[in-house]
Amino acid sequence: MVEVLASDGLGYEISVPTGLVDRLPAGDTVELHTVLIVRDDTMELFGFESSRDRELFQRLRTVGGVGPRLALAVLGALSSDRVVKAIRGKDNATLQTVSGVGKKTAERIAIELADKLDDMGGGVDGKELSRGPTEAAVEALRSLGYGSAEAEDAVRRAVKSLGDRDMGTQDLVKNALQFV
Repeated sequence: MVEVLASDGLGYEISVPTGLVDRLPAGDTVELHTVLIVRDDTMELFGFESSRDRELFQRLRTVGGVGPRLALAVLGALSSDRVVKAIRGKDNATLQTVSGVGKKTAERIAIELADKLDDMGGGVDGKELSRGPTEAAVEALRSLGYGSAEAEDAVRRAVKSLGDRDMGTQDLVKNALQFV
C-alpha cells in the first residue's frame, strides 16, 4: 500500500504489487496506471507500473475465484511476462507458487485465460526475453540470494536500459545489479 498525493493536494491510498513500492522514487513524481473497484461498502484503488500490468490484473479478475487481492498477489509474486508465459503454457506449478493460488485456481486461470492473452505480448516492449543470456542472468542473481521475481524484474530492466546492444550474461548481470 502506498499513499500518493495528487497535484490538487488530495491523498490516495493505493494497493500496489509487492516490490513496486521499493521501485517508486520517494517524494518524486510517480505515474501509476490505476483501477478503481467500487463495491457496496467500499472503494479500492489499485496501482500498477504499466498499462500492461493493469490489463493483466483486470483479466485475472475475470477468472472465477480470483478477486482483486489474489490478482494483485499474482502480479506481486511473478513478473507479468512470467504470468503470461505460465498461463499460455498451462504451467500450473508456476502459478501455484503464489500464496493463495491452489491447484484448482491455477488450473482455472490457465484454462480460462490461455487463449485470451494473445495481445499481451511476451516481453519487454513486445520482445520475448530470449533464452540464453537473460535466463542465465536471472539464475546468477537467484544464486546471489535474490528472489525470482526480483531477479527477473532486474534483468528485464537491464535489457530495456541496454536497448538493442548485443548482450552477454556478464553485461546483463552487471547492469541488473543496479536495479536490485
